[in-house]
Amino acid sequence: MSATDFTSIPVLDLAKATKDKVVFLAELQHALIHIGFFYVKGHGIPSDFLDSLTKQTIAYFDLPLEEKLKTDKTNSPAFLGYSSLGNETTKDKKDNREQFDFANDHPSTWTEGRPIYERLTGPNLWPAEEVLPGFRQTLLLFQSQAQDLAETLIRLVAEALDLAPNALLDRYVLPGQQHRAKLIKYPAVDQLNPLDGTQGVGPHRDTGSFLSILYQANGLPGLQVQNHAGTWIDAPAIPNTFVVNIGTGLEYLVQNVAVATTHRVLSPPPGRGPRYSIPFFLRGRLDQKLIPIDIPQRILDQRPQTVVTDSGHQFHQLYANDPGLYTLLNRISSHRDVGIKFYPQLAKDYNISH
Repeated sequence: MSATDFTSIPVLDLAKATKDKVVFLAELQHALIHIGFFYVKGHGIPSDFLDSLTKQTIAYFDLPLEEKLKTDKTNSPAFLGYSSLGNETTKDKKDNREQFDFANDHPSTWTEGRPIYERLTGPNLWPAEEVLPGFRQTLLLFQSQAQDLAETLIRLVAEALDLAPNALLDRYVLPGQQHRAKLIKYPAVDQLNPLDGTQGVGPHRDTGSFLSILYQANGLPGLQVQNHAGTWIDAPAIPNTFVVNIGTGLEYLVQNVAVATTHRVLSPPPGRGPRYSIPFFLRGRLDQKLIPIDIPQRILDQRPQTVVTDSGHQFHQLYANDPGLYTLLNRISSHRDVGIKFYPQLAKDYNISH
């Protein structure tokens, strides 16, 4: 079997990055080039905090629908807030999941005449404190901790590719910029209409992001990763770990040597109840044209020759030259009700409709 035909996802111990950095960087390089996914343990985020985060996640989705709709994403040109079951699509097919998108708190500064993608930065929509005590505080603490972890990892990614530690952060990530996270609930198959199918979220790559940090909150199966030969591989929950994967932004910057591997989520099996997961996305700044970084030839020589993917890559012709517009169009396409409400002309120009 070739190195590209991986059959499992490796577990990397972040503590080793201090104790035995050479070995850690070698393990990380292999994961970046040949897999595009890895688990990380030894990350320093306390397990009791993650338990609290899980409880808050379940409590939010257990709220009456009328309470969740008070934070509905259709009230946010930044696409922050609640999405009801089946509201999002992947490759024009309904995703069977509820979500709550949030970010580090940031005011909206967009004004007429400014680039339209600047409207993607804006305030969160929170449930009232008396409705869900501690929810906002817990989520913002997770967002901060996940961002610290992602920035630590992106420095190590650069070193694993024989670059300076800040080669990616200095140019493409602004201090204080907004990074997103979300809470997700995937109902089990027996909780869905049989006509809805079993797509929790369809095959995709994380568009425009650098790294994604995923906490699989309650241990249920569903996440699958497509290896480079096209076979789907389970990525089960491992206690006290995060799943980390490469986004298309990082893949582009490092000349496709780190792979933005395709993944999907299947609805949980009957009788198991909902699956909850909590991803964070470290993304590049939206106003910076992407220019591939010089990578040492010995690293480039390891670049995968063939990567099978069931994912599309819509609007890819915009990506390098206008990442802001590219990101906005992807959001409009995924959340069409929000997009058509706030960006009707763009939706029309790019043939995006309900």
